[in-house]
Amino acid sequence: MSPEYAEDFFVVNRWIIRCAGLWSPETKNGTIQNMYKIYAILIVAFVNVFFTATEFVSLYYTYGNEYDLIKNISFALTHLMGAIKVVFFYTSGDRLKDIMAVLESSRFHYESCKQSGFNAAFISEAYKKRGIRYSLLFFLLAHATLTSSYLPPTITAISIMSGTKKELPSRLPYYSWMPFKFDTPGYYLLALGYQAIPMFSYAYSIVGMDTLFMNIMNCIGFNLTVIQGAFLTIRERCMEKVKGPFLTSDGLYNSEEMQRHLNKEMKKICRHLQTIYKVCENLENVHKYLTLAQVVATLFILCSCLYLVSTTPVNSKQFYAEIVYMVAMGFQLILYCWFGNEVKLKAEKLPFYIWQSDWITASNDFKKSMILTMARTKRPLFLTAGNFAPLTLSTFVAIIKGSYSFFAVIKNTKGAVTEY
Repeated sequence: MSPEYAEDFFVVNRWIIRCAGLWSPETKNGTIQNMYKIYAILIVAFVNVFFTATEFVSLYYTYGNEYDLIKNISFALTHLMGAIKVVFFYTSGDRLKDIMAVLESSRFHYESCKQSGFNAAFISEAYKKRGIRYSLLFFLLAHATLTSSYLPPTITAISIMSGTKKELPSRLPYYSWMPFKFDTPGYYLLALGYQAIPMFSYAYSIVGMDTLFMNIMNCIGFNLTVIQGAFLTIRERCMEKVKGPFLTSDGLYNSEEMQRHLNKEMKKICRHLQTIYKVCENLENVHKYLTLAQVVATLFILCSCLYLVSTTPVNSKQFYAEIVYMVAMGFQLILYCWFGNEVKLKAEKLPFYIWQSDWITASNDFKKSMILTMARTKRPLFLTAGNFAPLTLSTFVAIIKGSYSFFAVIKNTKGAVTEY
């Protein structure tokens, strides 16, 4: 209906996931496709299988060091979630793509209404920019976390090679099993690269999958916003299509032509709403257990970050690295809960928009459709973490409180044991 609608709503998410080796390029060039397949196989084999396994093996070597052990458990859990998301995309990626295609369908485009200021195309552009903004923000935050860890030792190793510094760092940014020693500047740089490649690959898969889920919820919110406006302006938009009179001669009812357009538009909006409810149901079925795993993992990771921050000197590099990492994990969680909360709130407001659709002169069939649709929208619409908790801001607050409570228990228990 409107060529001004935003296209390719998920362009940034697709490119991030493509960097993780999960989304093949659209080109028909066979050479590029084959090169990408080799890249994807290497990423899966080296990063998500081999390196993830060595992450858990390295826990054995840090068993005697409390700080390193807790930090490695936290990172191993994060990277395990990255590997799980890779497997999830390979098994359920087509279902997610189907959901994305439905949400971007042109079947439910609406004309703008100058009198009320309703412009669905403008709304689509605003929501697309919003999704891009938050996707890039999380992407940059993940890179800031890794860069703040890898840049200082890289500069130090290069400085030693150039002769400006003499002392080589005794350890890598993160403890992990290494197949070679790194006691010289050259081997230390090689070790940094060996460790950094999987770390950035994890960042692409985690950020890509999390922001894709976030942007799908963002697109659902966009569709619900458009449905709200479509109900509110249904009469005004139909009046622009009617060539004859709008009302009967007594002025009490709509004319036949007007009623025909109203009924047609009401059916279209109701089909659109039913489609969104079905999309939410499909997304819930596909993603709920992965969401639950992410929420539980984030609960433990935030708790461990709080503990590590509390045991690290404020003026140390480790303190700031832990703060950045904790902020990134908190941002990851709030993306889930904030956009899930938006879907819930917009669905709750639908009956008010239906009621304000200027129905006084409409036929009984139109009014019955209104009442049935309002009754349907009274059922809550929200996404959950494994059917246990809705993705809302109250859930986010509960997880933050839970993380702090676990941290306080561990801290107090350790203090009591030390005193004893």
